[in-house]
Amino acid sequence: MGLGMKLNLKLFMTSTAIGAVLGGGAFAADAVLVVDDQQFEARYEAKPAVSALNGKIEAAYTWIDIDGLGNVDLWTGAASVSVPVSHSFGIQIDAGIGRFTGDASATAYGIAGHAFWRNPDFALLGLYADYQTTTDFDLDATRIGLEGELYLDRISLEGFAGAELVDTPGGDETFFSGEALAAFYITDDFRVHGGVGHRFDETYGIVGAEAMLPFGGNNVALFTDGVFADAATSVRGGVRIYFGESGKSLKARHREDDPRVRLFDATGGFMAGDDDDVIVCEPPYEYNPETEQCGYDVF
Repeated sequence: MGLGMKLNLKLFMTSTAIGAVLGGGAFAADAVLVVDDQQFEARYEAKPAVSALNGKIEAAYTWIDIDGLGNVDLWTGAASVSVPVSHSFGIQIDAGIGRFTGDASATAYGIAGHAFWRNPDFALLGLYADYQTTTDFDLDATRIGLEGELYLDRISLEGFAGAELVDTPGGDETFFSGEALAAFYITDDFRVHGGVGHRFDETYGIVGAEAMLPFGGNNVALFTDGVFADAATSVRGGVRIYFGESGKSLKARHREDDPRVRLFDATGGFMAGDDDDVIVCEPPYEYNPETEQCGYDVF
């Protein structure tokens, strides 16, 4: 073999080896990039705001002690359904009914709506509005504002701020409505919370807990909460049944499915205010705006 042919063969073999090394390196780099992209998406892609169509129903009893009015029993039932609108947005509709018995009696109805953005690994932010009416007391209240939640591992920080228009026989009044809660999940199926709220010019403390029962589809929970104000105190207990994907933990349902129902909260809504703010007349007595007192057949 001549000198020129040997030189050409060496150059060919060298270039082929370099090309193989470079080509293999590029292929390996592409493979690493693909794997890295998949890992990045799996780790950082946000979960949907609402995992799927879901809902819940709840029934509760609330004992209420109101200064100047005595003890009142409140029996409530509520239902809600949550629907995903898009990957990051969802809506929820709530409806409920309540019956006051004891030293005062009345029937209450309520409906509410949530429209929100949520990343279940990070936070929720949305609009909230509700309307509640108490027939025998002739009271109506409309509340609208912003609700938000921040998720920090086992801690959830939850809040609401808005306005509440109350229509009574004595006239209309507008109040600031606000709430700030801190919740801790002792386990994924047991939550405790505490905080403060403000409605009807009354500031009150809140404590509560919810526990998922360990049977069936992991969808039945017991809950309790208490509200403590200067003019009223209440303690509530009840059962809540979740519908949707079975086997989910309480924490996952709270963050991936339906926001909480606010109807009849704060000692049954209308009951948290000062006696000077809202005068309740038990039938057959009616409120007289001229004397600002209850009387029989005053109109």
